[in-house]
Amino acid sequence: MAAAGERDGADASWLGVMRLGGAAAIVVLAMIPIQAAVFLLHPPPSTVEGLFEQFQQQPLVGLLDLDLLLTFDYLVMIPFYLALYASLRRIAQAWGLLALVFGLISVTLFVVTRKATFSMWMLSERFADAAASEQAALLASGETLMTLYYGGTFATSYVLGAVSTLVFSAAMWRHRVFGRAPGVVGVVTGVTMLVPANVGEVGLVIAMLSLIPTAVWLVLLARHLLRARRAAATSQHARFT
Repeated sequence: MAAAGERDGADASWLGVMRLGGAAAIVVLAMIPIQAAVFLLHPPPSTVEGLFEQFQQQPLVGLLDLDLLLTFDYLVMIPFYLALYASLRRIAQAWGLLALVFGLISVTLFVVTRKATFSMWMLSERFADAAASEQAALLASGETLMTLYYGGTFATSYVLGAVSTLVFSAAMWRHRVFGRAPGVVGVVTGVTMLVPANVGEVGLVIAMLSLIPTAVWLVLLARHLLRARRAAATSQHARFT
């Protein structure tokens, strides 16, 4: 009979990654209500000039409106993706690796699109001190940044994140890694993420609704990743005693 750690997809050589991934899931989960509150209480201005004014008056709010917290979330997802790969590497290595690659590319593209987060702040300071003849050029630079922020690269990042979630979850469901629930909830989460948040009001509504299964998925996986880590540690200790 397989050891408990093996049934849960754990591997003694990946114990640190499993623990870090479980912690990362908890961090991302904790950030969800904070980010939702920021969006609802302080929606970003619809114009570049409005963003400049916001940065001049409330720089921290400007940074939060331009996804400072979400950028942190995406970076925290790196150890989370690695932990999911670690849980699959012994039974579905190819699918786990494919999902990991999609996830890492998604993170990279998202960080690239968030160049505006700090650049808009710098442009706003220059805009405040610029002559009228220079302000038009600064507004144009801001428009370019916001096009990248909302554009096709962001949509690609969003969809790749959804595909990564779907592949990880489908593999976990098929092989009963961590039981059935994380795989099923993960597939639902991935499906709701296939419509990018920048596709008009429909995309925004679906993105908000997707937070519900996402939160459940993170709770389930955080619990199982930390449990798998302990189970693998117990199994490894038993072999040497």
